[in-house]
Amino acid sequence: VVAPEQPAAPADNIPAEEGAAAEPAAQGQEEGGMLGKWKERASSTIHKVAEMESVQKGVQYAKKVAESERVQQSVDYVKKKTQEIQESERFQKTVEVAKDTAKTVTERTTQGIEIAKQKTQALRETAGEVWQRGGGTISKVRASVGSMSWRGNARETLDMAAREEQWRNIRVQGAEEIGVPARTEHTSAYHVSKGATLRWTFRVKEHDIGFGLRMRVQDWGGAREEEVLPVERYDCCDTIAGSWVADEDRTVVLAFDNRYSRLRSKTVAYIVGTEKAPGPMPVEPAGDTAAAASEPVPAAEAPKAMSDAPHSQRCALCGPMATLRSKHPVCGRALGPHDAGRHVAFPSPRLAAAPGGQMPGPT
Repeated sequence: VVAPEQPAAPADNIPAEEGAAAEPAAQGQEEGGMLGKWKERASSTIHKVAEMESVQKGVQYAKKVAESERVQQSVDYVKKKTQEIQESERFQKTVEVAKDTAKTVTERTTQGIEIAKQKTQALRETAGEVWQRGGGTISKVRASVGSMSWRGNARETLDMAAREEQWRNIRVQGAEEIGVPARTEHTSAYHVSKGATLRWTFRVKEHDIGFGLRMRVQDWGGAREEEVLPVERYDCCDTIAGSWVADEDRTVVLAFDNRYSRLRSKTVAYIVGTEKAPGPMPVEPAGDTAAAASEPVPAAEAPKAMSDAPHSQRCALCGPMATLRSKHPVCGRALGPHDAGRHVAFPSPRLAAAPGGQMPGPT
């Protein structure tokens, strides 16, 4: 007995997952078939192109050119010339000259660096000598600021009332509160006479500030500044005071340096003044010198008589030696033999005038 065939299940009864899986598989088969067909067509086309006669001839021609004698000769010629140039005397001289030039440039560069270092060292030593010759001093005083500080008045910020005695005879040339922006410096120049003292006091509001002292020197092409006191950074907790005596007439530059700060600007209060050089001290004469100075100067001694006068002496007016042989009848002075009365053996004829203002005449 044969069992009856079961009817096929309708498409609606197929699970959704099985249908979804079947569709990509079918698409993959279709795409794989199309790709395979394209590959077969491309390979057949490439094979046909490779078997074409013109292509074969081109390949053979390229091989012949590469292997031709002319090309080989050209390559050999280029190699030979290159070797000859490298071995030629002129080329060798050029290479030697280039090496010598490079060596000379290196030596001069080294010498220039050494000279620059020596000059820098000399400038630093000179600056130190100038600072020492001027008796430069700088001090720090840790002090707190008052309630009236940092309101635009440098005197109140620096409490100058407490330093009134120190600044009594000082001529103030600058007193202000300034802002020094980041990456910049603030400079102010002052003329200081020889022997005068430059004094300064300053304080920074927050963080720190660099301070240095320079002097301006005239040179060819303009003025240049030489360092007297190197820049040093000072804290906001200290009040800085300093002084320096000028050895010559100088133009001194005070520098507040904030170039090292990239973002912060600094507020600085400072006061600068000059004090005149002290006058010369009176010199008291010694005892012997004073006694000698108090004694009256004796009058000129009267001329000696004819018997006491020397036998001969040089004439004060005409120069030759003159033998004294007579006296003037009025004043009694000795006369010379040249021209009695006019050439006399004294500094001037007017000194031999007779009493009453009358000039002696010839005898």
